[in-house]
Amino acid sequence: MHRKRIIAVLLLIIATIITIATAFKTGINPPAVNVAGSFGAILFLLATAKILDVKDDLFYCGVIFVYLASPIGSVLDLYRRFGPYDKIIHFISGILLASLGMLVISKLLKRAEMFFENKRAYLFSQVVFAFFFSSACAGIWEIFEFTADKLAGGGMQRGMLDTLTDMIAGNSGALLYCFIFVIMIYAGRLDKK
Repeated sequence: MHRKRIIAVLLLIIATIITIATAFKTGINPPAVNVAGSFGAILFLLATAKILDVKDDLFYCGVIFVYLASPIGSVLDLYRRFGPYDKIIHFISGILLASLGMLVISKLLKRAEMFFENKRAYLFSQVVFAFFFSSACAGIWEIFEFTADKLAGGGMQRGMLDTLTDMIAGNSGALLYCFIFVIMIYAGRLDKK
C-alpha cells in the first residue's frame, strides 16, 4: 500500500477512535455492534481496494464515505438525529458504487475493448452496467440491514418506506454518475482513439 493510503487509513482509524470516545463522553453510548461495525467497514474498504486495485481518487472517496457512514452515522447516531442524513449517505453511496461498477466492468472488458467498432456503444454498455451494479449493491445492502437487524436486534431497518427511499436515493446517485458520464461521452472526453 502506498504511503499516502497508509496515512489516510491511519487518520481514518484515529478519527474513528476519537468519534467513539466523543460518543461515549457525550452520553450517546452507541451499541457495541455499531462500534465494531466502524472498524469492520475500514477492513472492508481495505479488502475491496486491494482486490479491485482501486485508484487513489476512489480510495480516498471511500475513506471519507466510510467515516461519514459508520462512525458519524452509526456511532454518533446521526442517522436518527438528523433525518436526511441517511438519504444523503445512500445518495453518495450510489455515486461511489456506480464508480466502482465502472471499474469492475472496465477490468472485465479490458481485452474486449479492441473488438468494439463503436467506441460510444462500448462506453454506454459500461454506463448501463455501472448503474445496475450500483442498484444491485443497494439491494444487497438493504438485505444485509434486514438480516443484521433480525439476527443482532439492531435498528438499521425502519420499515418499507425507509428501505425503498434508501434504494431510491442510491439509484439517484448512480443516475447522476451515469448522466455525467454520458455527457462526457458526448463531449468527446472519454473517446480514446
